[in-house]
Amino acid sequence: MNILVTGGSGFIGSHVVDKLIEAGHRVRVLDIKKPSHRQDVEFIKGDITSEKDVRKSLQGMEIVCHVAAFSDINLVKDNPLLTIKYNIMGTAYLLEECRKQKVKRFILASTVYAYDERGHLYTTSKAASELLCKNYQTLYSLPYTILRYGTAYGPRNRGDDVVALFVKKALNGENLIIHGTGEQKRNFIHVEDIAAGTVAALATVAENKVYTIVNKRSVSVKELAEIVRKTVDNQITVEYDTTRVDDYGGEIPDKSEIERQNRELGWEAGIDIEEGIRSYV
Repeated sequence: MNILVTGGSGFIGSHVVDKLIEAGHRVRVLDIKKPSHRQDVEFIKGDITSEKDVRKSLQGMEIVCHVAAFSDINLVKDNPLLTIKYNIMGTAYLLEECRKQKVKRFILASTVYAYDERGHLYTTSKAASELLCKNYQTLYSLPYTILRYGTAYGPRNRGDDVVALFVKKALNGENLIIHGTGEQKRNFIHVEDIAAGTVAALATVAENKVYTIVNKRSVSVKELAEIVRKTVDNQITVEYDTTRVDDYGGEIPDKSEIERQNRELGWEAGIDIEEGIRSYV
């Protein structure tokens, strides 16, 4: 199939591109920067909030994998209007052009924390994008698949999320700082598992459905710090900063529901957190 990947030069998007090409699909990337990890992919430099760029990038495409997003938690907090512009309006521009060009399906990269009651701007923007997908299906018969990813980590991660930050600090011999008690749970999933789950979602059975793309178990931030500390194996310690609480959280569907979804997709996460951290370090 001909598939457009928005944000295909980024952390998650680049791995999705890899898996799609491995599966034999023709891939086009829409991003503001050229992919650095491979040269054998069609690239359109453009902005998801530009009607002209979106229109051009969608010509001849059958499927859209919308991975592009304003996602750095600190940048999101400091730039609420940009977050709304790119994460909500960007999705709207893509959906509208998909409707006009009769794209076969729109696959949205969302988050398991989309409906966190604490209302972080990033999670709110993903919840709004999910609703837009469902509305476009109801009103205009545009098929969708929503993928609620766990917290991604792994190669090519250039961000300052907790895994990347802990690993960087540990390798530099710096102590690990936990905000809050450290009891807050996260579902950390290796980016290669996310990419494989995204490819699995191309199956017809996934049309107009929501899937939770997560690891087999969640771990607390305290547990993560201990895994990183043991993996790096140096003399660092773990410290706690109670002046700042964790940014967001959320409930993940129970194990039986995740297993049902996995069976339906023919996919499950294969890299546990200890193995993933070892390969990442």
